[in-house]
Amino acid sequence: MKRTPRLHWISILLGLLVLMCVVSFHAYAAVRPEPVRHTGHRVELPEGTLALAFHGGPDPKWTPRTLERLHTAGIRATFYVTGAQVTRHPDVARRIVAEGHRIGLDGFRAEGDFADPLNVALAQAALADALGVHTRLVGAPQEVDSGDREHQDMGTLVRMSLTEKRGVVRLHDDGSIGGDIVRELVKVPGYRFVLVSDEEPVAASDRERFTGAVTTWSQRNGGLVLALFGTAIGVAALLGLLRTFMQLGLAHTDRRLRRESEEEPPPWFAPPVSVVVPAYNEALNIAATVRSIAANNHLADVEVVVVDDGSTDGTADVAEELDLPGVTVIRQTNQGKPAALNAGVREARHDLLVLVDGDTIFEPDTVGQLVQPFADDDVGAVSGNAKVGNRQGLLGRWQHLEYCAGSNLDRQILHALRCIPTVPGAVGAFRREALDDVGGVSDDTLAEDTDLTMAVTRAGWRVAYRPEAKAWTEAPVTVHGLFRQRYRWSYGTFQAMWKHRRALVEKGPMGRFGILYLLAFHLLLPLLAPVMDLFVLYGFLVADAPLALVVWTVFLLIQTASAGYALRLDGESLRPLWAYPLQQVVYRQLMYVVVIQSLITALHGTQLRWMSVRRTGRLLDAPGGTVPVT
Repeated sequence: MKRTPRLHWISILLGLLVLMCVVSFHAYAAVRPEPVRHTGHRVELPEGTLALAFHGGPDPKWTPRTLERLHTAGIRATFYVTGAQVTRHPDVARRIVAEGHRIGLDGFRAEGDFADPLNVALAQAALADALGVHTRLVGAPQEVDSGDREHQDMGTLVRMSLTEKRGVVRLHDDGSIGGDIVRELVKVPGYRFVLVSDEEPVAASDRERFTGAVTTWSQRNGGLVLALFGTAIGVAALLGLLRTFMQLGLAHTDRRLRRESEEEPPPWFAPPVSVVVPAYNEALNIAATVRSIAANNHLADVEVVVVDDGSTDGTADVAEELDLPGVTVIRQTNQGKPAALNAGVREARHDLLVLVDGDTIFEPDTVGQLVQPFADDDVGAVSGNAKVGNRQGLLGRWQHLEYCAGSNLDRQILHALRCIPTVPGAVGAFRREALDDVGGVSDDTLAEDTDLTMAVTRAGWRVAYRPEAKAWTEAPVTVHGLFRQRYRWSYGTFQAMWKHRRALVEKGPMGRFGILYLLAFHLLLPLLAPVMDLFVLYGFLVADAPLALVVWTVFLLIQTASAGYALRLDGESLRPLWAYPLQQVVYRQLMYVVVIQSLITALHGTQLRWMSVRRTGRLLDAPGGTVPVT
């Protein structure tokens, strides 16, 4: 299990590297440079002896005609082919050899490429795949130019071919003139025709055949890969813009409706509340968490139930030493967070239950704000507004932006659609009746909060979002810790989506909107978005398409504006926004890998264990000075 993430990283990176190599090779093979006139070593032939050398083929239209002229004349010639053409027309190349002619190489893309060792290697690979051989005839010897590139008059062409009355005559295998010259040359008396060399091609090794098969596949299918890339980019761009417009539109509408309701606020709802705090090795944060809850200004009774789930760092002792009124500490052997939550719910006296992680700090009015939606009897659960407390450093700012411009803005959208799929473990509340309807907190997934919320919604209860109920949580401070946390979240969310897949055929909002939203924007978009980034690199570095970078930059600006709007909606400063473009370049790639690896793990059927994150106690540095830590 410990090696799984590393293997997945390697497989993902190798897959992206292979894709980049395929499309790059396709672009390389598709561009044909201008022909280069070249001269090589001299072949000494007796007077009246000619060797015909055809360049630029094999061509599916003209090479067969040339071969027919040669067959009629009883002449064997040498064909200096290009590797790209051999890959495109291997049957013609095989016919050349089958009819007794020699194969030489003129490079990979066009004649004259033989001076580049890479081009020669690629051309040899094409021969190995098509013919199972490689040749030592690389680059034609010094030749007599027939002039078939500049002239059409057959008399002129014959005269130029016979200028030296001996030697290698240069012809081109990409038009009808080559075959016609053959027909005219054989009419001239006193000449005989030979091969440039009697040296036979040699059999290619297994390694050369394998290399040839890979390069041939890349050349033939690179266009298809590019087409798939284009489709993926189009879908990713559409989803990204759709999500942005939904965020801007629905979040704004939701906030406007809230303002209108605040103009004539309903009576303040103040029922008694039980707060359940499951804790495992939270000795660094548990005191601040319990104190912040106990210091609430809710107008009714608030009891706190701390459930120590087999901690080994003295978490329960720290909580008990606080000796705060209304706080109960329960100890149990380590059974997992769902079991700890269920134990706390059983111990709790009240019917409204706030469930909060042991690394979270409440503001004085958080409890009171969180329970306000329960004034509506149809509400079975309420999500609070989880915020990153330790925003120091670039990683902290990135997570702060992710919470505000991602998770919390998503909740505003889904609240408007009445299908919030996750009441976060950091700050959420449930009606006891709703918990009883779904059988309590399940341990079927690693995202017990998402699983529970989906179950409550499917049971007919409404889930609300209360952004005024703020809670500060400690985010991971290392890349490794962040990866472990998000890997568990992502994998657990996929588990919950699969568990509740039948909601898709039900009439409730979870199937109509919630799961589809997660599929589109938490699975499909993260899977396709890296293709956009990869294609931008391809277009900018390989395909000479700087417009790709311009499009990507415009897309980034739109996302940055959306993030700024999300910060304003959440009452946050715009100062951290400077880190957002860099987040999209660096941090976002990590989140992509998390989603891809989670999907691979799920498809493999691997049972992922719970991965805890090391605490630092930096939550006490939450910004604004609004968090009670006394």
